[in-house]
Amino acid sequence: MDLTPQQLLQGLRNTSQQGLQAEGIDILRHLLIATREDPKQLGREWEEVYNYALAFADEDAALGVAERLMEVFPNNAKHVFSLAERLSRLGRSEHALEIMRRLEKAAPANPAIDYFLGVYSGQVGELDDANSYFRRALDKKADFGDAWSLLASSGGLSDQDETLLTRLVEAGEGHAMPGTAYALGSLLHGQGRYDDAWAAWEKANQFERARRPFNREGELTAHRAIREADEKIPLSSEASEFPNPLPRSIFVVGLPRSGTSLTEQIIAQQKNVCPLGEAMISRVATWPLGNLSEQSLIGAGVMGPQATELWDKIGGVYRFCAGSRTKGQSHVTDKGALLHLFLGALARGMKEAKFVWVRRDPRDLALSAWRAYFGDGKRWRNELSDMAAYIAAHDELMTYWKSRFPKRIHEVQYEKLVNDPQTETNRLMDFLALPRLDMASTDFSSASVGTASFAQIRSKISPASVGGWKNYEKFIGPASDL
Repeated sequence: MDLTPQQLLQGLRNTSQQGLQAEGIDILRHLLIATREDPKQLGREWEEVYNYALAFADEDAALGVAERLMEVFPNNAKHVFSLAERLSRLGRSEHALEIMRRLEKAAPANPAIDYFLGVYSGQVGELDDANSYFRRALDKKADFGDAWSLLASSGGLSDQDETLLTRLVEAGEGHAMPGTAYALGSLLHGQGRYDDAWAAWEKANQFERARRPFNREGELTAHRAIREADEKIPLSSEASEFPNPLPRSIFVVGLPRSGTSLTEQIIAQQKNVCPLGEAMISRVATWPLGNLSEQSLIGAGVMGPQATELWDKIGGVYRFCAGSRTKGQSHVTDKGALLHLFLGALARGMKEAKFVWVRRDPRDLALSAWRAYFGDGKRWRNELSDMAAYIAAHDELMTYWKSRFPKRIHEVQYEKLVNDPQTETNRLMDFLALPRLDMASTDFSSASVGTASFAQIRSKISPASVGGWKNYEKFIGPASDL
């Protein structure tokens, strides 16, 4: 007997309360199918469903629910924003920009609309338009901190902005902070006023520390627990051999600001590679393993005789979700700040998968993270001592994975990549068994980049940022663990 949409919604509520994410994802898919002909059956309850999709990290279902909300409430700007964000997350920034332009024509003047027009224009490479939209947003709302931050990262600030930015930072209003402080720091950095730039960034990070404190011990304990649990998994516990599994996954693993976006865009120059960006499919596929603790792994059965069946399911879910996003390409790239946590599960579930570990001088990484505004909860980067601890935990876990899967993890050193891109790219492509690229003719101008790196990625590969931390040695140097 088919369940009604209301019954499926109740099932979602139950799975959410019980922490049964994998089952919740199945219900989400059934709910989208059941309401295909008449999405109005749930009305505003779609907003509740949308929150479940986000909580389950199911980007595909979240997009489907956002589309349902648009069908039911076509003139609701909030739902347009949600749909555009989901499209962007799935690498469809052109479509996100299109629906934002339609909203711009239909809705009253709104700085948020200008801001998102700027975001998606930047992601598709229209940098002049992006800066123009950010300026329009600021003309309407001068304390729009996020707009200031992205205007800075895309190179759109001028020296004339300093007075207003300084006043906004000193006022410390919630809407202005921390974006205005990050922007002011970038402006002062460009002028060579390094002490003043650091002071501005310190205000931004201090604001973030107070708003979103970092649970250092909790994070470090989680990293250790994943390694210790994995050590108990037999090497024979893995998926079956498949003759030609498609698409073949390339996971680009590394800390934010380490060069993962650049590395992914280089790999994406291959015509048979579809870049997925920060896809979150890894979390969807590995939900049966819970939080990857020893108790969760035992409960899932990875130590027992049914382990192969479980790994086959994890690999199958990943390939299905990834394959639905391609246009027939044989390979996909997937990157994300948390991929290092799932590497063992992904390696066992997909024996064909390969992993690219991007590393960078931790002092340059720390500077880049310190001066960048992450709005997505990367709390470790708001305090230098937290940075040092998190970077060490990340490297320790990745070193463990490399000892466990030595032939499947390739290291890319950012400094070598930007100093000698041809040699390092040759090594990378040989590891991936893909044709070598001519880096002298590589052009990233048409790339769709769904992160705040959209301006930097379109620049020519250059070692200009290598050693940039030396301008701030008096601040970074004392953090001896970096």
